[in-house]
Amino acid sequence: MPRWLRLVRGMVGTGLTFAAGVGGVVSIFGAVAWLRGRATGIEVLETVGRFSVAGFVLGLGFSGVLVIAARTGLFKKLSLRIGTSLGVGAGLLYWLALATTGGRSWSPRLAVLNLVTLVVMGGGLAAATVLIARRAGSLLGRAGELPSVGAGDEEVVHDRRKSKVDVRRR
Repeated sequence: MPRWLRLVRGMVGTGLTFAAGVGGVVSIFGAVAWLRGRATGIEVLETVGRFSVAGFVLGLGFSGVLVIAARTGLFKKLSLRIGTSLGVGAGLLYWLALATTGGRSWSPRLAVLNLVTLVVMGGGLAAATVLIARRAGSLLGRAGELPSVGAGDEEVVHDRRKSKVDVRRR
């Protein structure tokens, strides 16, 4: 698979992950509002849909920034603070895009609410992504170097108790 296609697949995957995370959190708040009688089921579904789309766009933006950072070597030095800042930047850019295209109908209160929501969503999701990536990296680091996909007739057995990879020939 060409490199650019892997990058696009990763960006879309990050966008879908962000959308699912945001959709799940908003669904919980929506269910509470629905059970208290403050919202109808249709209103909850519309809100979950809107926030999921926003999460997808934020995920695409964040992963696009990470692709650029990876080319410059910044990715290996990515701290939680920098990752969160990149997510906040993605939220700010998304808010600016929305404000220039359809923000004329926003009241000042709604504009500030949208800004805060998108910036907090972007920063929070980016921080979660960096923490998950660190955890995955430490798990892979303990397992040793895994053989590449399609390496031949080898069976990879990972023993978590011993934190080592055993490659057996068939």
